Amino acid sequence: MANTTLINSPLELTTILVRHHGIHRGLWSLTFSLNCQGSNFSANDGNSATYPGALITIQGIGIHEVEVADQLTVDAAAVNPAPDSKAGIRAVP
Repeated sequence: MANTTLINSPLELTTILVRHHGIHRGLWSLTFSLNCQGSNFSANDGNSATYPGALITIQGIGIHEVEVADQLTVDAAAVNPAPDSKAGIRAVP
């Protein structure tokens, strides 16, 4: 079976998370929780040289509400409108 890779843009991920969390209003942007560790690294090429470097790990991906929109901001009302509170209610004759 072939491996399948699905890639989403930051804007698509924000939209997915807004819908997943049931958010219907506000401006939202993607956010990452990162951890950075410094250390000395050496390549596995037989060279004994060691170099300083950094290892960055992604600990979480989420969304946060913002006041000013930019190109990576999602308007929750546009991408996940609230259900009409009158939907499915019929007037009784």
